Amino acid sequence: MPDRHELHTMFYPKSVALVGASNSSVGSGATRFLEQLRRVGFPGDIFPVNPNLTEVQGLKAYPDVKSIPKPVDLVTVAVPASKVPEVLEDCIVAGVKNVHIYSSGFSETGEEEGRQLEVKITEIIQQSDLRVVGPNCMGIYVPTSKLVAWGTPPTGSGPIAFISQSGGHSEFFIRYAQGLGIHFSKMVSFGNACGLQVLDFLEYLADDPETRIITMYLEGIKDGGRVTQLIKTINRTKPVIVWKGGLTDSGSRAVASHTGSLSGEEKAWKAFFVQTGAIKVDSLEEIADVVMAFLHLPIPRGRRTLVLGGGGGNSVEMADICGREGLDVPPLSDTTRGELASFIRLAGNGIRNPLDVSVVQEDVDLLRRSIVVAVADPVIDLVIVDRHVGGNHHDDERYRKVNNFIIDFAIKNTYNKPLVVSMRAHDLTPGGAALGARLCGEFASAGVPAYLSQATATRALARFIKYHEFQAASKDGNW
Repeated sequence: MPDRHELHTMFYPKSVALVGASNSSVGSGATRFLEQLRRVGFPGDIFPVNPNLTEVQGLKAYPDVKSIPKPVDLVTVAVPASKVPEVLEDCIVAGVKNVHIYSSGFSETGEEEGRQLEVKITEIIQQSDLRVVGPNCMGIYVPTSKLVAWGTPPTGSGPIAFISQSGGHSEFFIRYAQGLGIHFSKMVSFGNACGLQVLDFLEYLADDPETRIITMYLEGIKDGGRVTQLIKTINRTKPVIVWKGGLTDSGSRAVASHTGSLSGEEKAWKAFFVQTGAIKVDSLEEIADVVMAFLHLPIPRGRRTLVLGGGGGNSVEMADICGREGLDVPPLSDTTRGELASFIRLAGNGIRNPLDVSVVQEDVDLLRRSIVVAVADPVIDLVIVDRHVGGNHHDDERYRKVNNFIIDFAIKNTYNKPLVVSMRAHDLTPGGAALGARLCGEFASAGVPAYLSQATATRALARFIKYHEFQAASKDGNW
């Protein structure tokens, strides 16, 4: 169905026109887009459009879109706001259907001139067959079609889609997520949404075989009832993760000056999450945290958590953090504790749960014996391995062996119980933080969700579990 969908040529264009591209060394948006498309090897035709030039960056330039002698699948517009209506009219004459308006200077300015320009382009869109993304946005990013005119060039493609009202968030999320081994199928930055709406992109992604998880950053939406119903339907088979911006008074004012949107009441959005089962998060980092769980973990059987790390105070803190997020930390069974006591010295250690066994941080054999025994306990549903970073725990051979074992154990996971790694910083300097981030990336890229703190690990697990509880309850008719 997606290859027959009207938006297919927007996501998989065979030709792109860039209105406003130039030879300037500084480079406008269109020029930067052109340079990156060539850098990543976009396989289709690229047509610069500039009435003042005959050649741009070594390519033949055209005075307007209708002068291009071949069909154009997608036009990106990066000219002053006042010129945008003229370009849209040109696209209509040329028979172009798909348009991305990068240009800003519309209702988001708060000025009457900008509002009137937005009204004008909206009227043009509504009275035509144009399918328009924007204005005031970065547009479409598709690694598989090499439609990558902005953002960090992809290091791969993956099953995650991201729909965002913010272009800046989109660019940041690409960089951040790729460091954790998260790759995208589609990304849409849609800005002021004078043409295509959230609903349009959701309808496409619902049936997109390249997309398994849909993530979103929203400020304000139209057709809230229809969007709610659609997300409720999609969420049954493809998890939907939503960061809703502008829920506070201050945030709502910032939304109005960013995309000119009405952010809506907090009470209405609370109802949205209850009705749809969509996963609520509060940052891009939290989107990535939850995505890692969905990408790499089996469906959890429950909330009973084994915490394995070390340090008495650390263990108390971890138990409290789990409790606040609704995860249980049950005592291990008498049988399990008896087995553990046969090879763990009780002085200075604890074997009830959390497993307070500091020496496992650098003793792979003891970790292997401990985790095999503890994870097999039927009172345990999932595992958090608390990995110490910095201090006396450094990147030597013993430390690497432990990391490699954790990865191997988690990937094979014969118990089919979700396992994640949390980082405990023993060095709060920038160097220590960098080491923790690097280790998170190594674990995550190997397929083991890893988090920079115990709080983020438990929060991601809690949201992952809640999603599956919602689906189970829905099937039973109890939700």
